[in-house]
Amino acid sequence: MTSAGPTRLAAGAVATYLGAVDWLIALLQSGEVASSWDEPSALARYSVGGVAAHAVQGGVLRLEQLLNEPEPPGRVVTVAEFFGPNRLAGPDDDDPLFALLRAGAEEFSRRGPVAVVARCVTCRDALARELPMERADRGVSSVRVPDGRVPLADYLRTRVLEVVVHGDDLLASVSGLGAPDPPPEAVGVCLNLCVDLARARAGDVETLRAFTRAERTTPGTLRVL
Repeated sequence: MTSAGPTRLAAGAVATYLGAVDWLIALLQSGEVASSWDEPSALARYSVGGVAAHAVQGGVLRLEQLLNEPEPPGRVVTVAEFFGPNRLAGPDDDDPLFALLRAGAEEFSRRGPVAVVARCVTCRDALARELPMERADRGVSSVRVPDGRVPLADYLRTRVLEVVVHGDDLLASVSGLGAPDPPPEAVGVCLNLCVDLARARAGDVETLRAFTRAERTTPGTLRVL
């Protein structure tokens, strides 16, 4: 009797992630984004180019980097632990991690839109080859929990959220940027992940009330990022 092999990432999950990245790339390649690159964005202390660079770094380049590292030891971390307190505990500017990410994105953006897009496309194509070969439970490191690891299947969901949310930030930042909505499969992943985060942090009943009886729940229950 032979044992079953490792469970690979679901093909649908990989396709959803790549579809979200392709949507982001189309935004980045627009002339409106390029011409607004150095202007302030809708996010505090970010330029438009900084938002674009952050989306690429966090949503695409970081994933490739983690897959090229040895699988870390440690306990399995939930997505709620992975995200940490985020804005729930205070403003972005109070969080050293967010300040570090912002500085790194602005530095990367100074290479210009052509270079940022080219790096994103190269990395996306590499991930299209690598991801179908990876185990769903393969661990990747967590900045928030140094002794923990996040299963790749869960981490990939967070990267879809990263790409879609910051792509939407670009749409809010660039006047006249016409673009289709992000792929519905990617939006579905984002919504499911946000509900998971709200349930983990506020509880099931509070989350249900936030959807159906907002007057009975804690304000901001559904604000998870």
